[in-house]
Amino acid sequence: LNNLRLDHNSQRDKTLQKNNEFRQDYMLHYWLEIETRGSQSLLNIDNFAQPNAYQFNLKIPGSDQYQQQNVDLIETFNYLIGLRVKQIDAPQNFNAQFKREIDPELPENQQTKLILDGKLQSAPNGQYWFRKIEGTVPQNPYDPNNGLTENVLIVWRNLTDDLEKDNTLLEQWFLKNRINPKDFEYDTIYVNGSNTLPNLKKDDEHWKVRLIEETFHQKMWDMGGF
Repeated sequence: LNNLRLDHNSQRDKTLQKNNEFRQDYMLHYWLEIETRGSQSLLNIDNFAQPNAYQFNLKIPGSDQYQQQNVDLIETFNYLIGLRVKQIDAPQNFNAQFKREIDPELPENQQTKLILDGKLQSAPNGQYWFRKIEGTVPQNPYDPNNGLTENVLIVWRNLTDDLEKDNTLLEQWFLKNRINPKDFEYDTIYVNGSNTLPNLKKDDEHWKVRLIEETFHQKMWDMGGF
């Protein structure tokens, strides 16, 4: 509740103050669901662009003051999907240069596609950040101990304001880090942010790609049938 935020709307506030019955109905049926949608405690999807920067205002015990605390989205997501972690890689940072080349397979109104200009460059303070996690999840979350599991790859990354560059880099990172399907064939790949990974799937591969944001929201509010 301490993290619920409303956009300023003077007309709305005046209307609510005038009619107490309408105010109660509005608060119960509209306010929490719609007007506070971007609040941190209700899962602000926009802030998933920087996975390590998600914060809450937490009340300091014994006082009326608040302080900002980072939320571990990565570990929280592991718990939400029931991940049995096999490996968590250290974060990787990269710098990259881009250029365009003519692609005859593109429609006439798109003549070129964006590619890397040179190789992916590892850099301690690089602009582009990735973290890879591998593990398994139960095929049936309501019967997790039946021995049936799915292999999962989770890719977290920092997103910029240029989606085309972000996804060009994601494709190159994926190709560089791709695991031989004979060793570990993924069933599901989770990635934050809209992406083009399905374009890289080979004919003999059967993995599917899911958005972390959508799954996070679904799992966070899943009432388990109640």
